[in-house]
Order: sequence, then structure tokens, then C-alpha cells
Amino acid sequence: MKNQLCRKVSLLATLLLTGTLSVSNATAANYVLKYAAVFPAVGTQAEGAKNLGKLIEEKSNGAIGFQFYPGSQLGDKMQAFEGLRTGSIEMAEGAATDLSTFSKRWSVFSIPYLFDNGAQAIQVLSDPRVADILSADAEKNGFKIIGYWNMGERNILNNKRPISTPEDLSGIKIRVMDSPLLAKSISAMGAIGTPMPWSDVYTGVQQGTINGLENSAPVVAANKLYEVAKYYSLTQQFVIPDPQLISLRVYNALPPELQTAITEAGAESQAAFNESWQVSSDQSIAALKTEGVNVNEVDKDAFRKAVAPLVKSFLDESGSEVRDLYDVIVKVREELVAK
Repeated sequence: MKNQLCRKVSLLATLLLTGTLSVSNATAANYVLKYAAVFPAVGTQAEGAKNLGKLIEEKSNGAIGFQFYPGSQLGDKMQAFEGLRTGSIEMAEGAATDLSTFSKRWSVFSIPYLFDNGAQAIQVLSDPRVADILSADAEKNGFKIIGYWNMGERNILNNKRPISTPEDLSGIKIRVMDSPLLAKSISAMGAIGTPMPWSDVYTGVQQGTINGLENSAPVVAANKLYEVAKYYSLTQQFVIPDPQLISLRVYNALPPELQTAITEAGAESQAAFNESWQVSSDQSIAALKTEGVNVNEVDKDAFRKAVAPLVKSFLDESGSEVRDLYDVIVKVREELVAK
């Protein structure tokens, strides 16, 4: 027992010196994981984060504490990711496309109409043929994936007019995440793709810097974007899951039993979040309509046709790591569709 205590004290001292973990008190058994998020403190994502924290605390028998920092309190996504790499931030979430900053392989998730829906995307990413590639790539860059959240289908919200065809998007500036392909895809659909940090979006629409954005209904509702834009068109061009991440440096420094607690909590969190997502999506569409938002269907085939040349060009110009991952994803997706 004395030797075990000494080992724990030694581990704690190492972590404190390197800034890898925060500790809530002087006991060696109590680690605190800070979870950085750009989403607000309320909504489906916030509830998912709180549930993840609860599961981690329960499965570690109280050895790990969880601190939730929503609303970009610890910085934007890139600041959070850099914190993960150094260990100054223990946990974070982000879109799969965000990781293309660190590895081009993740840019495959910027391809429009890659998946039919969010549930299908999670099934594909959970297949070992895909999961193993992504997990290894993430760990090379300092991240440990403990689960994926289904963030649904992203649709276009704007303050100008309903969108039914690519022609309707002419002259409309639509915010996208910081990915060249995302911006080019929205432009190919007929709009003007405009990269912008998430924290600037509400004000950007309000002030006319942009005319709208693209995101899923629960995200639009939680961030009250219906206050500045009243046209939500179900284009469903992007399906981009959110990996739940822990700093690999932090993870590797933990005792094996606590590593297991975190990975088990991640798996359970993924299942719980994804089960609730569709309900949340349906409720959010209803809430948007209640807030006076015009929700309309679109000619999706016209948008698929508009982006097809861009997708071909992107794949032709990409390296083998992107094309190989794309081929595996398509293979697994087609197998699921055929069942």
C-alpha cells in the first residue's frame, strides 16, 4: 500500500510539473479534467458533455473530476486543440474537419454529401476499418478519441430568402468552418463560402458581415440564431461528426484503470448522445418554426450535381492518405446501405 501511494504521489508530481493535469485538492487520487467547448452551456451538446463528465466520475469511482467550460471560455477550437497537444487542456470536442489542421486525412469529412445522414456516419466511423485509421492518425497528432457524436445534417440558415435550388444562393454569404473544401463546396452550391470563427457568427449575421451559416437544427436553436435569420433550408450538404477528445499526453500519464474508465465513459456517452440526437433534431425543427423560421425542403439532387465536379477535383488532387480513407468510408457506407 505504501509503495502504491508513493507511485501515485510521484505521478501526481510529474503531472503538476508538466502542467498536464489540474488537481482539485492535495490527494493523489483526485484528478480534474477540464473539458473545453465552443458550444453554449445549454442545449443538446451541453447535456452530452455533462453526461460524459458524470460517466467519467462514476466509472473512476470519484478518482477523476470533470470541469465543463462551455462558450469558448478556454479559447476557440484551435486554442483548445493546441491545449490538448501540450496537455494544458485535458479534454475538448470539435468537428472531424477541424482536425484537418493537423492532418490532411481529416479533410475527407469536408466532402459534401459523403453520408446520407448522421446516424449512418456514426455507423461508418464505428467500423474498425475506419476507426483504426482515424484513431492512429489522431494519436500521431496528440489526441485520443474516446467517442463520436452524431451532429446530424447541416442545413443552410440565412436572412435573405428560402433556398430551393443553387440559383437561390446567388450573392448570399454563408459562414463555414475553417476548411478550404467546405468554403469551396458552399460556393459550388451557389453561395459565397465565408470562413469565420463560431464565436463571431451571431454578430456577423446581425451586422451583415455574412448573411447566414450552415449547421444542424439543434445547434441553430441552442445558439438562438433564429433571432438573426429566418430561412432554414434542408440542404443537408455536410454530415460531420464530432470526435470527443482527450489529450494523449494526459491519457498516457493516467493509471490503466483510469484510462479504462475514460474509454468506457466515452463509449457510453457516444451511445447515449446519439440515441437522443434525432429526438433533439425533431424538437429543434419544431422550435425554429415556433420562433417564426421558414423551414423548407430543397432540390437536393441539384445541389449534389453542383458539387460533383469539385469532389472529383478534390480527390484527384489529394494524397493517397485522403483517397485511401475515402475509399474505405465509401466501401463501408455502401455495405451498410446494401443491408
